[in-house]
Amino acid sequence: MSILNRPSDGLLSVLTALHRAILAFGDQAESDLLELVAPESVVPDGKPRPDMAKKTLARWKQLGFFSEDAGLVKLGSTIASIRPDDSHSLRAAILRLVLAPENNLGILEAGSDTEGSKASDFTRATSWALAQEVYAFPATYKGVESLQRDQGVEPKVFTNDTRWQGFSEWAAFLGVGCAATRLPFTPCPAFAVRCVLSDVFTDRSELPQEEFFRRLASVLPVVDGGAYRSAVEAQIERPWRKQAANEVSLSLSAALLTLEVQGVLRLELRSDAPGRTLLGRGEREFRTVSHFSGRAESNVTKRIIKLLAAARRR
Repeated sequence: MSILNRPSDGLLSVLTALHRAILAFGDQAESDLLELVAPESVVPDGKPRPDMAKKTLARWKQLGFFSEDAGLVKLGSTIASIRPDDSHSLRAAILRLVLAPENNLGILEAGSDTEGSKASDFTRATSWALAQEVYAFPATYKGVESLQRDQGVEPKVFTNDTRWQGFSEWAAFLGVGCAATRLPFTPCPAFAVRCVLSDVFTDRSELPQEEFFRRLASVLPVVDGGAYRSAVEAQIERPWRKQAANEVSLSLSAALLTLEVQGVLRLELRSDAPGRTLLGRGEREFRTVSHFSGRAESNVTKRIIKLLAAARRR
């Protein structure tokens, strides 16, 4: 049981089609839903309806994207409330489902295809990829296979090219990596981090770096210090480098700097506070940060907020 073995577990495109069909036509009997997505007039001889639409539906029922009630397939509770045009929230909700503890019971087991593993093949692969030298990450399965062999990873993160291709597609969609037409896949969790920032800051607008990273690892356990990440790092016999306690991994450093450029986060270094070092290309120390703010407000924005607050007090 997994999500990376696409011939057995279904496709992202088919999941999207199933989701859209329910949005358009409402809850459906399974046979009617499959007919909407893969009608026999378009897909003769039952292909690929049994092989793709049905398998995709079955897998994502298990993960909680769909549920079934009174013989009808419906959207799961975390998916049903998302507006049809809100792709950002949809991706974030799927990421949460994939990383949910109940969908990763096999993360510590010897293999990644045990009956209870569900999405742990993706989680394990993500945790491993985010621990690598992201600026020199292999672009092909051959390179990935060589890297995991050199590092003595056990169990193997990828057992074949099919799972590697599945991972690169899902990782880009779920925001733990990025890819472009002329650029190879690069592990970078910028979107994933952005998705969980409301859970990191909760009612706070600013956090010291120790608290920020502790909370981030709790809600996004594939990044530095997270439970999944730590479990997978323990399965790497020869890691490419040993990360110091005051350092941030290359992948998370890139993500945080990306979010700062996008105006989502403000990163500060204060002289009277302990800091943590963001790393750049070539493992060089790029920047030290002591505090994170949840919104990078311009001076004009802050001035408007102060004026509004003053007006309310009058």
